[in-house]
Amino acid sequence: MTLVPKSCGACSVCCKELMFDIAGRRILAGVMCPHAAPPQGCTIHQTRPEVCRAYFCGWHHLPSLGEDWRPDTCEVLISFREGPAPDGKSGGIEFELIGARDRIFWLPLVEYIATLIADNDPVFLSLPGDVGYQSPWVYLNDIAPLKDAIANRDFAATTAALSQALQICIDYPKTPLPDGTV
Repeated sequence: MTLVPKSCGACSVCCKELMFDIAGRRILAGVMCPHAAPPQGCTIHQTRPEVCRAYFCGWHHLPSLGEDWRPDTCEVLISFREGPAPDGKSGGIEFELIGARDRIFWLPLVEYIATLIADNDPVFLSLPGDVGYQSPWVYLNDIAPLKDAIANRDFAATTAALSQALQICIDYPKTPLPDGTV
């Protein structure tokens, strides 16, 4: 079966939250790409840089996620992470809260994170970084109270642990982007 990605429609969240330069370096996250023309889309779509071509939006490519998961609607950008997770597993899914912080309590998000962690899939939570700084993130699978709450199907404890994970991101010291980035 071939999966057909959803249409982005008016969503251009990745054009703002994942701003890269032509060399593929992350720059000015939180600033709309000059080639984006919401709600029409990318003005250079046919010739867009490889970094844009290679980006896979989780909502766009996961058939189980409906329209309510579109990033500009739900305020959560889902991305696939490459490379090893802190526990040595490869890849993972990152949930970046791009809007209100209380999105961490959105029932579909809590349920999806719980399902992924219960299946031992690597899961990350992040927030957008300030301009010139890396996005703070936390590896959710390493948070023992969260894993216990999920295993016990304790919704209140799960949301409390997710709230604590969010606070880790909020409190994380600002880390400047690597040399060569703006």
